[in-house]
Amino acid sequence: MLKTTLRGPLKCWDIYSMFLQKQAEDFKKNSDIAALKEFQEKYNWSFNIEEQLNKVNFDAIVLTNSNQEIEWVNVGFKEMTGYPVNFTKGKSPKFLQGEKTSKETLNRIRENIKNQFQFKETIINYKKNGEMYFCEIEVFPLKNKEGKLSHLLALEKEVYINSGVLEY
Repeated sequence: MLKTTLRGPLKCWDIYSMFLQKQAEDFKKNSDIAALKEFQEKYNWSFNIEEQLNKVNFDAIVLTNSNQEIEWVNVGFKEMTGYPVNFTKGKSPKFLQGEKTSKETLNRIRENIKNQFQFKETIINYKKNGEMYFCEIEVFPLKNKEGKLSHLLALEKEVYINSGVLEY
């Protein structure tokens, strides 16, 4: 069977660049899905990774074990925070928190994790260079087929505050 490569029109570079950007985004998302499916096979999660990753708009992915130690982050995490991927392994996501991180938000996050609820929160985190940013996190408890919690999956997106209103 003859394979043909899709190509954009050469006279319309702005459309072609959008096409290439979409291809790059799809490649990154598919790479993330493939990496998480390996974990899924290893830990026997009863969770539809592909469906969730295609439903949620995110910049970064953080996978922790049930003790909240990071086992894996995607490349988007480095792009969003400035921290190298290999720096994160074994650490708690708490290293991103700082002076202006809300204690009330942290308490809600802790309570949701303790109760094994799926939840969404916006928290103030800090990048490697010390810059503060607002991070929307959506956390999914990952359970095995027997219903026992083994991991937490956090899909994260940097959000912007403009006149007191969050912008995505």
